[in-house]
Amino acid sequence: MLDVNKIYCGDFSDFMGELPPTVSAVITDPPYNIGYKYSSYPDQLSADEYINMLSSFGGIPSAIISYPEETMKYVAPALGTPDEVLIWCYNSNIRKQSRLISIYGLPIYFERVLQPYKNPRDKRIKALIDGGSEGTPIYDWFSDIQLEKNVCKDKKEYPHPCPVPVKLMERIILLTTEVGDVILDPFMGSGTMAIACIRTFRQYIGIEISPEYCATAERRIKDELS
Repeated sequence: MLDVNKIYCGDFSDFMGELPPTVSAVITDPPYNIGYKYSSYPDQLSADEYINMLSSFGGIPSAIISYPEETMKYVAPALGTPDEVLIWCYNSNIRKQSRLISIYGLPIYFERVLQPYKNPRDKRIKALIDGGSEGTPIYDWFSDIQLEKNVCKDKKEYPHPCPVPVKLMERIILLTTEVGDVILDPFMGSGTMAIACIRTFRQYIGIEISPEYCATAERRIKDELS
């Protein structure tokens, strides 16, 4: 049985039979199968291979991050029609400037994440602000979190070709899970999900096939806890 708050190095399929029953959700940013250069993973599987890989999560409440096209091509065929879809938009120098977050079997508590009011000068809104309100519940799309590669200050220390922001993972966690929940990330990468879990008082199980990224994740976690 896998222990919580630990990262395991290897192919996630070798560990799926050892998951503890306490796992509440899979929240992950899997390889997109579009030819990214990862250190230990060929990001160019056949469609059937990739769909079969994602199908391993079937039955576990999940939030899967992917590009819109890959969501339609792989995620939906593997896991079915999502219960909800969140849209993360960001500035970028590439044509793809959004990713979908497909939600399966998880509630979404929009009221847990607030955004600024659009019309703060409106009398009704002003009254809410004067009464202590800090904002309105976030929508099912948001554009206030930018790509990690554009803002990351420690890229040399924590190398990964396609990191997602810790803030994005924190947001998904806050919207869909409870304090103390155990979250599985079978594609842990450089440890972003673990950092987000620590900051939001959740527990994690991380699996990563690359020894290099595992070492990076362990280093980041140590720094976060120090």
